[in-house]
Amino acid sequence: MVDIQFFYPRWGAEHTAWTDFLDRVKGAGYQGIEWYPYGEKNKNDYQQMLQSLQARQLRYSIVFAVFGRAKDFAHYLELLEEQLTELANLGEFGLAPEFISAQVGREYYTSEQILACLAVCAKVEQQTGIPIYQETHRNKWTYGIHRIPAIKEQFPGLKLTLDISHWYCVSESYLEDQQDLLTSLLSDVRHVHTRVGHTQGSQLSDVSNPLFEDIVKIHLAVWQQYISEQIQLGRKKLTFTTEFGPPPYLITSGDTAKDYEEQWRQNLWIKKYLMDHLKTI
Repeated sequence: MVDIQFFYPRWGAEHTAWTDFLDRVKGAGYQGIEWYPYGEKNKNDYQQMLQSLQARQLRYSIVFAVFGRAKDFAHYLELLEEQLTELANLGEFGLAPEFISAQVGREYYTSEQILACLAVCAKVEQQTGIPIYQETHRNKWTYGIHRIPAIKEQFPGLKLTLDISHWYCVSESYLEDQQDLLTSLLSDVRHVHTRVGHTQGSQLSDVSNPLFEDIVKIHLAVWQQYISEQIQLGRKKLTFTTEFGPPPYLITSGDTAKDYEEQWRQNLWIKKYLMDHLKTI
């Protein structure tokens, strides 16, 4: 039997006090949070936040993209290493991240540039001991499933955070004709974002709407296949982030408070759905 640990995104809740946010996450049965530190107003106030996590026995992962504009590719690599190292070393404030999901590079980067980025990630991982996964994401080098095999061949240690909603959106399909490739990559996945997207967007307007039941089941089948693969590999603990995001991923009501509650509702809906439907044995 495998243990699934659920993380809740801080994304969309940056306007709320940490203590209130963490109490709500804990009360909803999550085991941790996913956090983009550079998205906070007080970007360097790490110690208080980490103490709040520890007090509630919550863990955290980091979702990461380079902060700031790079002058050129060499400067991008400098920022990548500097910022990844800073965040991987947050354990110095009392609690280390479980892992980092890195949105690296751009969709137009050459293979040589991508490999240079991955080399930086591998260096920081080795130096700090914090695992770094490559998140599948539009606008980044992992934007389409077709990009992965050639890079994986040259970088066999590749580890992925799977947000398959992006691949569905980019390909305008549910990868019906690439199922063998998808299956072959599941052993490289280390973390899952359980956003539900579709062929024209990376997030449904309302995941709980019965009109979208078939789309939800398409995603569920992939996540179940992933779990079954991990069980075969002998892994005992898996982490999932319920990563339904705020506007513009969410269709806005024009009211920040209402939007926050709607984002919260959809994230809790998919968490309950997965707990009810995923087989972990």
